[in-house]
Amino acid sequence: MLTSPSYKRAGATVTDKNGTKDKAEFFNIPKNDLTLPASKVSQMSRQWPPLIMSHQPLLNSYMRTAHSTGLLILSLLATKLGINPSEITSRHRLEQRSGDLVRLTRGPPRANPEMPEIQTPSHTDFGTITLLMNWLGGLQVWSESARKAGSLEFEPDAEGEWLWVRPKKGCAIINLGDAMVRFTNGALCSGRHRVVPAPGEQGVWPRFSVVYFVRPEDECILGRLEGEGVPPLKEGEEEEGLTAKAWIMKQARGLGTQFTDN
Repeated sequence: MLTSPSYKRAGATVTDKNGTKDKAEFFNIPKNDLTLPASKVSQMSRQWPPLIMSHQPLLNSYMRTAHSTGLLILSLLATKLGINPSEITSRHRLEQRSGDLVRLTRGPPRANPEMPEIQTPSHTDFGTITLLMNWLGGLQVWSESARKAGSLEFEPDAEGEWLWVRPKKGCAIINLGDAMVRFTNGALCSGRHRVVPAPGEQGVWPRFSVVYFVRPEDECILGRLEGEGVPPLKEGEEEEGLTAKAWIMKQARGLGTQFTDN
């Protein structure tokens, strides 16, 4: 049982087909609540703890900055593919309801010297683009990107190897998600990744990170956008026509967790 609609305890999801429980816990803070002006606090989806509300100005500023940074990157990618950048930005408006959120995560220190001990299972992100800030190692990416959006298999669908992503001071780690695969019909890929305890001497410390997920607006239909660099649909191929909200809920359920507060 989860202790609140926004908190995921360690062990709420599984990391493999054998049902091994995950080791990470996290707390989600949605964009649409924390970017409201002080005069509209009563419109928030729930009453947030005093610690969150006391830092609302900081969280508001961070969310707005992270959101605009994500859209800048997406606009540049769209331009390279011949997509009108407004086709991307109009599907990710800050003031519209969406699954955008800040996630505060904690992974415990390494329990034993054996590796890997999975804290967050192998997956691709549901949304469009992710900005990650962390200070310890532990993030690993699969060497082959995923061109198929929404694969819920724990194992990668292409041969390769897990590669460490080394944090760099003053930099964010950027990861494309499944929505961008759908918008570009596979021209762009989503990065399959997982989190394990930090390597070497870092492993004695808990691993904290701050993540911002840029996701399409709830009512946005996830489908191919027109652009000279975007492959056409195959003959007879039809898109699902799912909204972003329905897609995220479908993927969350497929991961084997009841946690769907996105």
